Amino acid sequence: MLPPDISAPSGPGHRGPRNVLLTGATGFIGAHLLHDLLGLRDVRVLCLVRSASAPEAMSRVQANLRHHGLWDESFVPRIVPVVGDLSQPGLGLSPEVLDGLAQTLDTLVHSGALVNPLNDYEAHRAANVGGTVELLRLAGIGRPKTVHHLSTLGVFPESARARAAGKIPEDAELSEASLPTDGYSQSRWVAERLLSQGRSRGIPVTVYRLGEVMPHSSKGTPNPRGLADVLLQACLRLGLSFESSIRLDYTPVDHVSRFVVEVLRSNDARGGCFHVLQPESVSFNDILATFARRGFGLRNVLYAEFWQALTERVAHYPTEKGLASLAALLPAPLGAGDGRAGEALAALFTDATRHYALERTTQALNDLGLRWPPVDAGVLGARAEHHLAALRRGLAGQPARRAARRARGAAAR
Repeated sequence: MLPPDISAPSGPGHRGPRNVLLTGATGFIGAHLLHDLLGLRDVRVLCLVRSASAPEAMSRVQANLRHHGLWDESFVPRIVPVVGDLSQPGLGLSPEVLDGLAQTLDTLVHSGALVNPLNDYEAHRAANVGGTVELLRLAGIGRPKTVHHLSTLGVFPESARARAAGKIPEDAELSEASLPTDGYSQSRWVAERLLSQGRSRGIPVTVYRLGEVMPHSSKGTPNPRGLADVLLQACLRLGLSFESSIRLDYTPVDHVSRFVVEVLRSNDARGGCFHVLQPESVSFNDILATFARRGFGLRNVLYAEFWQALTERVAHYPTEKGLASLAALLPAPLGAGDGRAGEALAALFTDATRHYALERTTQALNDLGLRWPPVDAGVLGARAEHHLAALRRGLAGQPARRAARRARGAAAR
């Protein structure tokens, strides 16, 4: 339940974003949101960052934009680091700072979240639920503000999809009879219920439910937390591929970010919920085939052999946390030809295009003059080219690193 003291402040609204608070600016989606927000004229973005100091927070934001190939020195005057913490009361800010934000901000963009598929609800609650409450509290004081919240299609579990008569509409209510089973999705379910209560009290709230957010359509920089990208990375590190029935709603992050930013700057499109995903799914087999055509030597094996190689890799290199988490999530085969494991594997990747309606999102795209470009060979190839470039950089740096190690060793002797 949303605390009773949280409600919309009085006063006129604002037609366009000028002073925006962004959470999650040091993350994958947050980097692209920040870039696109700064692409709007006269917009200043205040980035809530968990850090020891404002200079360190600014450095983290800059480093993240550079990592994704999005940095521009002209951004500096319009990025304001705010040292805080989503998991703390009052966002970890002093009353004076909170009051200043309340009187200054007109837009809150909430993309920050704790994401760990192996952790339970309690582990996610402080950041994902408590942080949402604190942002709604901020929206309810000072000048009126719009709230834009990035959520997940995972708030609808398999049981809800099975009971739906057709595709789940964007205005579907979250039912207590269909709770998600993993802690992360549960925290998002609760956050959405709180946001709905905030909307009923007059706070302008827009929710964007995301599916598989994939690399930039032309830059190819991967999502380090995306399950599909981690699985792909495992295939590349092991030099193995396998046939599966996995299909995903491959939505490039730049398409997601542009849609969110265009909606938040439009008075007509705001409010309610959007299912933000490409209308056509992509086969994981096709992604692997794209890498094979680009020269990656991927040996095709049965899933059982891939799973065995992955578990052995994790046993030898336990510090590779992404692969360790992946190994904990993937179903173990009972035998070399166990088809049930393949079915369980495919079930981890919901083909959202089969289950979620897109009418409202499609209408907004049309009204805003946008379209979802197709996920074609060029988009998939961009991911492969990014990995090739990373390999080339690594190979080029090896002689220098070896020389540096030799120099350090000589100095020690």
